[in-house]
Amino acid sequence: MRLSSLIAFFVLIISVQSIFAQDKVKIDSLKVRLENETIDTIKIRLLKELSSISIKTNLNLALDYSKQALEIAKKNGNEKVLSKAYTQVASNLIFIGIYDESLKYFIEGLRIAEKLGDESILFPLYHNIGVLKDRLQQFDEALDYYFKALALLDKSSKKDINAKSDYKYPTLYNSIGNIYGSKGDKNSAKEYYLKAYNLAKGTNFEIFGTICNNLGKLGIEMGDYGNAYKYLTESLNFRMKTNDQFGIAKTSIFLSLYYKSTKDYPKAIEFANKALTISNSTKAMLTMQNATNMLSDIYFEMKDYKKSLEYFKQYNTYNDSLLNDKKYSEIAKLQLQYENEITDRVKEVKDQKRRLVMFIITSTLLLISVIMGLLYFLSKSRNKRIKLENEKLEKDMQLKNKELTTNVMYLLKKNELIESITNRLLKLKGNLKEENIEPVQRIIHELQSITEKEVWEEFEYRFQSVHEEFYKTLQKKFPDLSPSEIKLAAFLRLNMTTKEISSITGQSINSLETARYRLRKKLGITNQEVNLVNFLLNI
Repeated sequence: MRLSSLIAFFVLIISVQSIFAQDKVKIDSLKVRLENETIDTIKIRLLKELSSISIKTNLNLALDYSKQALEIAKKNGNEKVLSKAYTQVASNLIFIGIYDESLKYFIEGLRIAEKLGDESILFPLYHNIGVLKDRLQQFDEALDYYFKALALLDKSSKKDINAKSDYKYPTLYNSIGNIYGSKGDKNSAKEYYLKAYNLAKGTNFEIFGTICNNLGKLGIEMGDYGNAYKYLTESLNFRMKTNDQFGIAKTSIFLSLYYKSTKDYPKAIEFANKALTISNSTKAMLTMQNATNMLSDIYFEMKDYKKSLEYFKQYNTYNDSLLNDKKYSEIAKLQLQYENEITDRVKEVKDQKRRLVMFIITSTLLLISVIMGLLYFLSKSRNKRIKLENEKLEKDMQLKNKELTTNVMYLLKKNELIESITNRLLKLKGNLKEENIEPVQRIIHELQSITEKEVWEEFEYRFQSVHEEFYKTLQKKFPDLSPSEIKLAAFLRLNMTTKEISSITGQSINSLETARYRLRKKLGITNQEVNLVNFLLNI
């Protein structure tokens, strides 16, 4: 390093230390005032000022101060102050990278501001929600909010000729440039960045460093390395003068990218390490991710795969830490896109594998859902069909049983009628001439024999059509049963009395009682308490 460079470096270090000391003195002074203050509105203002100073060196501390201000504002009851407090907490959460929680605070602040219709608090809300939408890659929505903010700004500038010198215009132009850059419209992005740059140059607006960063990044992307270096060094000098440690770390990332793009790897490593050191001290987890990811890329290009892997592991550690603490899976991706779109071959392979696994899991779950739906539908249809079939069978059985009962009653009546006719013929036989007795006797005999056969055949046909399984089971379990015993079992299963069976079959009651006894014996019913009819009904 040349002597002049060394001198410049030491002068810069001394100036930075001086600013550090000034900030510390100011913070201590504000803390003392805060402890002794009793008025809520002044307390809130002091806490907001502490938050604004702390954001340069410690993001978590800045967030804590803004949340303290919010709690006091909630109790104070001033809705305008409350809306501003919500906005500052949400903005600090964006810097840290907690986008989901940030959105909740913005929504609360916007609800109050729109109710009040106060343009002074609506502007920062519209603008910052646009920033959040940018982080979430919702670019069209982000533009909508930015142009809402721009319309408010244009409206106020007509009333106040000094509005153009306000920091709001360069801030807003820079944000609009970000969106066009994300959408791939580099010319429009450059147009708005230059508008912002020309308005902020020569001022103390903190946004100036960010504008220079964005112009530097755009220069790298467009291959305009001369202008890229000019804007990035301008950003670094500005941020070192204001002791913006968080901003210095971000600019160092872009300078590292510049030197990597121009193949000056030692310089690229120097600035990436500088960003990592500062982000470790300021607790800026997302900047740590960017720095380690950048170092991994640089060493990969240098073919030093061992160091590339070491830094890639560190990057994953920071990434996992954020995901576990905030449960927000897109934080690293969104922050990287905001800072710089850096391609990493190793990371791309990992992402491809993850996407493949997610695709397989999603496809499997979808297939299982479809199969389960089909099975449920088929099962429901089958159960419905079985139910209908069972209902139909039950109705058919009831109808057949009804027909069988009717038929049995018909047979009983028919047999009684035949028996009555036979008895009358028998009574007439004694009064008949000799030559007529024999023909009448034959008629009586034929009636008796034909009736028994016809009655049983008709009954058996109808009974089997209704109780087919009964016959099969009976013959299978008790193969030694004679045809007459099977007939008796069939009559008994219909719960017919001995007299009714006698009427149908023509057998005497005594003969039927004997037959019942033999049937019980063949069925193995030794216990006299077991009812024969009930036994047959259960077969």
